[in-house]
Amino acid sequence: MTLGRPKSINVTVEMSFRLWFGESLVDHDLTVTALSHSLNVFDGEIEDWLAGRSLPAAPQCVLLAELFETSPSVVLRLAGYTVID
Repeated sequence: MTLGRPKSINVTVEMSFRLWFGESLVDHDLTVTALSHSLNVFDGEIEDWLAGRSLPAAPQCVLLAELFETSPSVVLRLAGYTVID
């Protein structure tokens, strides 16, 4: 069997955020409903983030960073914002 170089994968901002967000929900044992209450948003908005249909606004990214105990700049970058450190 001959293997070639793997082809590059076009990872979108939505995909990067979606993967991180989904893993973070599981790691912190949070449900969509519990998180939506914490962020004061509808369940459907959280579901859209999980499906990659939309991304959170900057203030929501900061709240997510606090909830998931990570740097706000990391979450903002995952959501496609430009962060100048």
